[in-house]
Amino acid sequence: MVILNNSEGAYDDNKYSFSKLSSFNNCKYGFYQQYIEHKIGVGNCFSSYGTLLHSLLERYATGKLSLGDLVNTYEWEFNTYVPESFPNTKYCPDMRKLYYEQGLEFLKKFKGYSGLDILEVERKFTIPLFDWDFTGVIDLVFIDKLTNELVVRDWKSKASFKSKTEENKYMRQLYLYSIYLKDKYGKYPDKLQFYLFRKNKIIETPFNEEGLKEAMDWANNTVKEIRQCWSYPPSPDPWFCNQLCNYRLECPYKAKEAS
Repeated sequence: MVILNNSEGAYDDNKYSFSKLSSFNNCKYGFYQQYIEHKIGVGNCFSSYGTLLHSLLERYATGKLSLGDLVNTYEWEFNTYVPESFPNTKYCPDMRKLYYEQGLEFLKKFKGYSGLDILEVERKFTIPLFDWDFTGVIDLVFIDKLTNELVVRDWKSKASFKSKTEENKYMRQLYLYSIYLKDKYGKYPDKLQFYLFRKNKIIETPFNEEGLKEAMDWANNTVKEIRQCWSYPPSPDPWFCNQLCNYRLECPYKAKEAS
């Protein structure tokens, strides 16, 4: 655990993203390493894999790749974008192959954006929220031409959400992004959408004011906790510590690998 003394002061950056807020809730020691010590750490296969698919979809949406280029480009770039080893478990003895084939299958079936009026692609933004700034990158915003609905979409490499509770936690991200859309387009999105590309599955929820309020309260309360925080204890979890954490190679509090 790290405990700051009075001369160091609590964290006082005024700009927050969904990932920064989530990092604090996930493991305060990891938050300390990344946002106070500014250590680079190491990547992981899952984030690299997601980065590759995001890049391909962005290049397609902006006209840098054609629909027909996606599969070949994925095949060419996979090992370059994803140099890390995948963990293998008794349930999945070759996870690298599984992820590769799922991404390939998604791109083979991907039909582009027919019927959609694309408004935003990988849009970076910063907006004032309470007495701090919220920043993010929106994967896709579009109008569904059939229903005339405004939709915000986030691409996810997850196969599924473990529970409705986990889905709702992730949905906070899109509710917070909705504030930017309201400011720019004069209305909140009609739908919030996660596209789980490994399973070619859309998780969608209609926008509602209660969900927005909950997300805003969560975000502001987390910022208050961060500002008042002087100690940064670890939250050891075998899977996260050994596979996902950027500081897994050096963390003295790392949990043991799950059997």
